[in-house]
Amino acid sequence: MLIRGGTVVTADSERKADVLVRAGKIAEVGEGIAEREDVIDATGMLVLPGVVDPHTHLLLDTGTARTADDFESGSASAAAGGVTTYLEFAPQLPGQSFAQALRTRLDLIEGRSHVDYGIHLNITNLADGWERELEALVEAGVTSAKVYTTYRDTIFYADDWTWYRLMECSGRAGLLVQVHAENDAIVVGTTQELLRQGKSGLAYHAASRPAVAEVGAVGRGLVFSEQTGSPIYFVHLSSPRSVDLITAARDRGVEAIAETCPHYLVLDDSVYARPDAARYVMTPPLRDRASQAQLWSRLTQRLIHSMGSDHCGFSLAQREGVEDFSRVSPGIPGVETSLLLLYTFGVVEHQMALRHLVMLLCANPAKIFGLWPHKGDIRPGSDADLVLFDPRPTRTLSISELHSRAGFSPYEGLTVTGKVHTTICRGRVVYRDGAIVGDRGFGRFLKCAPFDSQAVPL
Repeated sequence: MLIRGGTVVTADSERKADVLVRAGKIAEVGEGIAEREDVIDATGMLVLPGVVDPHTHLLLDTGTARTADDFESGSASAAAGGVTTYLEFAPQLPGQSFAQALRTRLDLIEGRSHVDYGIHLNITNLADGWERELEALVEAGVTSAKVYTTYRDTIFYADDWTWYRLMECSGRAGLLVQVHAENDAIVVGTTQELLRQGKSGLAYHAASRPAVAEVGAVGRGLVFSEQTGSPIYFVHLSSPRSVDLITAARDRGVEAIAETCPHYLVLDDSVYARPDAARYVMTPPLRDRASQAQLWSRLTQRLIHSMGSDHCGFSLAQREGVEDFSRVSPGIPGVETSLLLLYTFGVVEHQMALRHLVMLLCANPAKIFGLWPHKGDIRPGSDADLVLFDPRPTRTLSISELHSRAGFSPYEGLTVTGKVHTTICRGRVVYRDGAIVGDRGFGRFLKCAPFDSQAVPL
């Protein structure tokens, strides 16, 4: 396969070039590569590395609610958005070992994914002998694990003692600990006070989970990281104050990494006063416009290192008639729109360099989670994961063009620029011009290398 005539963009360069693909790998990048039988004309298009989405919940079952998406529909939506690799969470249920949690998740994904995938574990408990289990987990290619500091009395929550003990060993084992950072006591207390006052409507969702809950939990995580010497990765940050704490800690030598999501950059908390507020319920919630502007400032200063969609495809039908913010299962679809939104609102509106976009969506996630240079780059020897992105069309985003079974998008109605034309995963076209053309089950499980701070020059 020859991709001819496009502008090839990586985290390091931007140039007119052809890309030759052979046996699922990048064979050559350069101008004037000889014609081949299978030629894709990329004239006028950007040729980007396949997006590596480090944060998805394509299938989430909380025990009380289950997403409308599964791995077939979620990975199809990913392919349509230029995502060739996603990292999914495997929840550790009560009584499960790490290996059992991983096997349970793999059984659900294998044979159902259109594109490649890796696994993060969601650790909730540490049984006797967990240290040996941790080493085996890393050997099995799962080199990152998430802890939730909120959602007490659910399948997700880990207390501070579990979190701290995990970090005492995680760095040495090559495991990167991720944190959903919200102080549970503040969230619970604020929620109870609002409900006591009769303020239960969705308009109060943002107020129920104030930014201080996130900032406080981030501060605690940084202390744990500094004390143990283990690196830490904070997911879906919504507050610029959180980023500032991480920046200051990094200046002291703490290996801390910041991730945010498109919704915190594109939407603000004014939507919760709207009749369609159910479209915007996620945690942490959206913040005010001043915080949003400050988050953009941190992003353009490169103080935020990674971008994840936090795709969680609950449907609006699952929220019909639920007017109490404390009873709504939070989560929004987004794996298909991250590239489109960052191009529109980052490159076009905020003059972000294309190389910075590739760094946030492709190269850095691949490096952080042990997949680079096979993923996240366009260089000889890398997997032929490519996105042909047409930067020219402008349109109103419509749900009719999206593939998630959630059946809605919080971004519907926004004016967007650009369009994913073709997505190629390991040399195979999986999406082209509005249609999924790849086979379900083509995607394969990727074993991630242990976290290596030397390979992540953030």
